Amino acid sequence: MTSIPPLGSQAQTSSATSSPANGLQSLSNPNTFLQLLVAQLKYQNPLNPTSGTQFLSQTAQLTEVEAVQSMSSEMQQEVSAVNLLSTASLIGKTVTATLPNSGSVTGTVTGVNMSGANGPTLTVNGLHISPSNITSIT
Repeated sequence: MTSIPPLGSQAQTSSATSSPANGLQSLSNPNTFLQLLVAQLKYQNPLNPTSGTQFLSQTAQLTEVEAVQSMSSEMQQEVSAVNLLSTASLIGKTVTATLPNSGSVTGTVTGVNMSGANGPTLTVNGLHISPSNITSIT
């Protein structure tokens, strides 16, 4: 019988994906860990069984992965909130910004748009300007 390698090892199992990012995403599902645990118990070598310490270690690793993913998600939400607040604070201010076509625009910020995939944009003279293109604020 073959044994399933520990969760943190470099070997791939048939239930694991080939992409590291997909592998981490699949670990966010608690059922994945349980399936791996059952497979490891099912296929372990009866003459050299896995110790309880290894199972606890793997459980701790799963907990760490879940905690890091949770923190990452929370940090992304915080960054979005900070971006919104910092760009919203420019409403009513006069800004000068460079445009992608090498021009520039000067005008009063009349709004903030959060629907873009690249983060918030400022509305200046009817144009949507990225905050990173602003060269001056008055």
